[in-house]
Amino acid sequence: MAAEKIDLPQDHMFYLQKSLAGQELVSPADQQRLDEKFNQSFFAPWHRGEGRPEKEEALARVKRYRENLGYGENRKEHTKEWIERLASNADLETFPNTGFRAITTANTNLRELPTHKPYFSIPSREGYPFDLLQYSAMAVNTPIFVSHLSQDKAWALAFSHYGTGWVPAADIASVGQDLVSTWENGALIAVVQDDVPIYDQEGMFRFPASLGWLFPKTGESGDRYEILIAVADENRKGVMKKATLAKKQAILKPLKLTSTNLARLANELLHKPYGWGGLYGNRDCSATLKDLFAPFGIWLPRDSKDQAAQETSVPLKNLSPKEKEKVILRDGIPFLTLIWMKGHIMLYIGNYRGKAVVFHNVWAVRPNDPRKGRKIIGQSVISTLYLGMEPAAGDRFEADLLNRVEGMTFLLPPK
Repeated sequence: MAAEKIDLPQDHMFYLQKSLAGQELVSPADQQRLDEKFNQSFFAPWHRGEGRPEKEEALARVKRYRENLGYGENRKEHTKEWIERLASNADLETFPNTGFRAITTANTNLRELPTHKPYFSIPSREGYPFDLLQYSAMAVNTPIFVSHLSQDKAWALAFSHYGTGWVPAADIASVGQDLVSTWENGALIAVVQDDVPIYDQEGMFRFPASLGWLFPKTGESGDRYEILIAVADENRKGVMKKATLAKKQAILKPLKLTSTNLARLANELLHKPYGWGGLYGNRDCSATLKDLFAPFGIWLPRDSKDQAAQETSVPLKNLSPKEKEKVILRDGIPFLTLIWMKGHIMLYIGNYRGKAVVFHNVWAVRPNDPRKGRKIIGQSVISTLYLGMEPAAGDRFEADLLNRVEGMTFLLPPK
């Protein structure tokens, strides 16, 4: 049955329950506990134990790409020499050949193999932008642990709060205990806008920072926070530099958890281009949600499957589409409930004319009529679960996401 065509407002503030908008969604004590859990996960790479799964993951990836060579940027199939050359450079027979705490000193990428070159599963344009070697973008000044270097020393096999993979060695610096203690033991400032230029105390531009990224606070003066950033010296050792951030661009983490604050930050992420695995400095569905909740001290894993797989998950797969939406509208907590399906995750933000409304970053959907082919959305939008009925989706068409919804997950336990 076709859904009603509606003009859906593209403003998160529109969906707030006015009587509850400024109400704290958790007690200060509970939010502090959530924030402490966040910090433990964020800094975990600097506290590795003896067990290191990096080798097994790296070997499994080499095996997977040996079995399916895929296609390169020229849409030609990769050769066996391609994967063997990468496997040889990975030099996993000598794992671990190093072990040190480090920090990223640039906005960089976590790759499944030690190469910047892409891997597409199909050669046509349908494969774009899904470079399957892209595990995740990594924000500047992310704590990591390096357990192995490639044979040419151009790549480091690293564990981070995003996951495990290969990062360009030129984008990291080793860190000593002074830097680790400074980062871990003080207050953290969270950026709440995208593309914020960061300059050091000498006025040198260092990097752009985006919403959800974190830096240690050292003080504040007037309308600016004083922060520290980590840069690499000539020996690729991490050193601390002073910098500042305008208070309109950043907050002291954790930001008070209210629907109004969630809606305000979600609006900052609205209509941002889709980026599989964070390619080109953009976000995919799970990165959008991970970054959105970071300023509140709410920890989310990097992958949509892991974000969905929490103790407060409710299965919906075996219900009819109508029953699914009924449960979402009845039990979903606006701005604190994730709606998910295989390979995609969304944030439930409320209802409009009896329809469940979600915020998500989506590349494309397939309309219910298979003759119409795939429809590119390519950005973060507010939509119903009948995506395509809203102006934000472009031309009118119908793609019933409810058929694919498998469950919902509460970010906080229901009261």
